Formats: sequence, structure tokens, C-alpha cells
Amino acid sequence: AQEEWFVAFVVAGPLLALAGIAVYAARLASHERLARIGLALILGGAIGNLIDRLTLGSVVDFVDVVLGGWHFWAFNVADAAITVGVTAMLADMIGLDRHASSTV
Repeated sequence: AQEEWFVAFVVAGPLLALAGIAVYAARLASHERLARIGLALILGGAIGNLIDRLTLGSVVDFVDVVLGGWHFWAFNVADAAITVGVTAMLADMIGLDRHASSTV
């Protein structure tokens, strides 16, 4: 059995992160679509992993990709959602979803 402090830490950490992400999401303007999609994916993935931790005691990684001699690490759908969400957030930060208002 795991120590109680460890379980509290593993649950409290993600809960604090989820609260921070939710506050940040609430402050985004409605036109910041890519950032909102990214945050939704991050929140969904984090909540999915937290549910696994609370109900199963750990996160279950069940997708295992092997291509030729290359073996990618195992992951789950929640991890994939977090990764795509972070990618969307980075794309928003560097302005990939913005269009020039006029040609030069």
C-alpha cells in the first residue's frame, strides 16, 4: 500500500494544476479558439488521468506503438489529448491561427 502523503500529493498536484488551467481558460477571449481547444484537451486528459489515479491507483497506459525497429513509449488516450492540447497552445502562442489583416 502506498503512503497516505504520497496519494494526497499525487491527487492534490493535478487538482491544483486543473484549477489553474480552469482560471486561465476563463480569462481567454472568445476569439482565441485554438487556445480554448488546447486547454479543453489538456483539461480532459488531466481529468481522465486523475480519474484513473483515484479509481485504479495508477494511470493505465494501453497504447503501445512499434514501427519497424522503433518502439514508442506506451501511452493512453488522456496522454494523447494532453499532448495535442499543448501543441495547440504552443501554436496559438506563436500565432499560427492568426491571419494578416491586410497584405503588405
